[in-house]
Amino acid sequence: MIINFHPKEIKSEASAKLIEKLLLAAPTEVLHVTDKTKDEWQAIIKSPEPMVFVGPTYWWGMGHDMDKWLQDVMTYNFAFSFDTGEKVGLLDGRVFEIHLTHGTPTMWADAMKKNIEERLKTGIFGYFNSQIEISFYYDKD
Repeated sequence: MIINFHPKEIKSEASAKLIEKLLLAAPTEVLHVTDKTKDEWQAIIKSPEPMVFVGPTYWWGMGHDMDKWLQDVMTYNFAFSFDTGEKVGLLDGRVFEIHLTHGTPTMWADAMKKNIEERLKTGIFGYFNSQIEISFYYDKD
């Protein structure tokens, strides 16, 4: 399953081209992060269905739709909890892929990538005891 988190109201040739490329490699369903409810997403996360996210980077992050999805879906007692003050990730090593497009000039791209990778691998998905594979694509790729 490919989950697009580029804003629906803004056409993105880079995201469309990337989704097309991913579909050639492995045909699957394409959804937007806003297409399902929290309960539906949580059921998918608990299933073995591969989850491949595609979207842009904005201000060294993933944009409103993806941040909102994370806050709405990856909730306490679903993705994480606490045991005597210690964080407990509840996603049992669940693997996610994320493919990010960006138009950042080369001189800034490496710093941006490092920041995003740390935020995603350690600060978000690592917090849930899950794994994330991240790929970056310059908008001209």
